[in-house]
Amino acid sequence: MTIVETERLLLRPLEPGDLDALAPIWGDAVVMRHIGSGAPRDREGAQELLTRLVAHWDEHGFGLWAVIPRGESAPVGSAGLMVPSFLPSVLPAVEVGWLLARPWWGRGLATEAGAAAMDWGFGDLGLDRLISIIYHDNTSSLRVAERLGMTCWATEPHPRTGRELAIYERLANRNAPPDTSATPA
Repeated sequence: MTIVETERLLLRPLEPGDLDALAPIWGDAVVMRHIGSGAPRDREGAQELLTRLVAHWDEHGFGLWAVIPRGESAPVGSAGLMVPSFLPSVLPAVEVGWLLARPWWGRGLATEAGAAAMDWGFGDLGLDRLISIIYHDNTSSLRVAERLGMTCWATEPHPRTGRELAIYERLANRNAPPDTSATPA
């Protein structure tokens, strides 16, 4: 499984032992208001989610990384690539996504992790297209997608919540120079 280092981050596949660090993040109503159903998860729900995310790596050969800032020992969130099976209308597709604990917001870490995931997806995985599915009112994540060179491709309601989703996309540009800020470890 791929481990990537960026200027400020270590990105490694999520592991079952990450539960203690991630459960409080996934239990934060402010963090989770723009994720999935918009509801925080209790510890049992966090365990179920982590189990699914770890299994995604085994099933697809890619998934979400634990986001660990240099100098920190535990993850402060997750970022990477997922198959967005909750939204069948976009399939087949691979989504780039990010989620950070509130104390880490506003530092550019979501953009840095998202860029590393896109570089890995377009480079090592050879993907031709990546999408990002973002609640229309999540202005911070919409800005991250735009900084990553993504453009809004479509909108549609979330199948469970009915809330409006913006679907951003970016196509691979095989002629672009590689981004050297993220290097596999």
